Amino acid sequence: MITGNMLTEENMQAGKGSHRELSVILRCPAFVALWLSETFSLIGDRLMMVALIALVYDCTGSAGAVGLLMLVKALPALLLGSLAGVFVDRWNRKWIMVISNLLQGLLVFWMPLATDITVIFILYLVMSMINQFFVPARTAVIPDLFPPQALLTANSLFALSIVFGMAVGPAAAAWIMENLSTEAAFFIRTADFLLPAVVVAFLSIPRQHAASPGVDFFADLREGFTFARSHPPVLAALTTIAASFFVVGTMSVAGVVVIHTILHLESSKFGLLISAMGLEMLCSALVLNVARKRMDSVQCGAVGMALMGAGILALPRTESLPPASLFAAIIGMEIITVQINGQMLLQTISPGMRGRLLGFSQTLTGTATFLASARVGLVVEYMDVVMVMRTIGIITMITGQSVFFTFGRILL
Repeated sequence: MITGNMLTEENMQAGKGSHRELSVILRCPAFVALWLSETFSLIGDRLMMVALIALVYDCTGSAGAVGLLMLVKALPALLLGSLAGVFVDRWNRKWIMVISNLLQGLLVFWMPLATDITVIFILYLVMSMINQFFVPARTAVIPDLFPPQALLTANSLFALSIVFGMAVGPAAAAWIMENLSTEAAFFIRTADFLLPAVVVAFLSIPRQHAASPGVDFFADLREGFTFARSHPPVLAALTTIAASFFVVGTMSVAGVVVIHTILHLESSKFGLLISAMGLEMLCSALVLNVARKRMDSVQCGAVGMALMGAGILALPRTESLPPASLFAAIIGMEIITVQINGQMLLQTISPGMRGRLLGFSQTLTGTATFLASARVGLVVEYMDVVMVMRTIGIITMITGQSVFFTFGRILL
């Protein structure tokens, strides 16, 4: 078994600063194994998404079918996120991760072998449902490997992996599909699911306390809702996380319209805006420790929301690609700031509620992404994109300021 080598308070106090925290974290074998295996898996996730879109389009020749695929991905988070969180608090999180990866790998293997498009959609729906259990389980075990002082750095490393996967996965998919085949991309992703499953199976991860005898599923769920409503920092974290995912959905839909109608560039240049967002996500994950020296999680998230809104407000005012990329970079930096701080708060405020709180976050992010993709896309069809972006920017800024002045003085 790969042991966690639980980091002690003395380890953390031996050196100050984010560089010292990083070096201590990287000496924790369990975390390093989990982090690296998940990094490869996140690359594979983006690889498979490109291959799946290509497979569906080749089978149907319909862009509407691709849109339906995105809906199939979003619905499980909307419907199951909170429910899955209850099981994450009740079951062994290590084996939730192992079994989830094995099942998803099996489903991915069968996708290119299916001859009916309906079967492909069903396989992807089931896969997305299983993933609702995996994500909160993985996020919930991270704080068990070291003291709270190292958690910000650990979450930043996982954020780096997510952004790295977004950058590398699609390019890898394009190469594999051009030089091998679309089917090869799915088979590689199947193997990519097996890697973290095997690695996590050999990790020694502390198990959470078992659920109290006699307490039923719905009682656990109600307890989680009651806890969230009665703790202002949790409400602040959930609000800012959901809002940041709404902004991600907004940029995915409205960003390409800004490129085409305002900057008068080819739609393909939209990729440069997204790259700018991704670059600043990387930078933000690296420097976030500096901000945390001066502000707590709630304050960081609230300030991030306000700056995110300012970036959205300024983006459609630009007249060329360089300043547009600059504002997109600001938006990306603040998105990752909000998400890391909110996630860290949900991980630490109550270990016994960790799975449920992260499950609520899954539900809200799924809802926000769905609403942004659906509503913003519809509104932009009938309204000027500048007005839409300004409205969303103002609402985002007001949300950040409201969170700061309502919850920002609370000591965690």
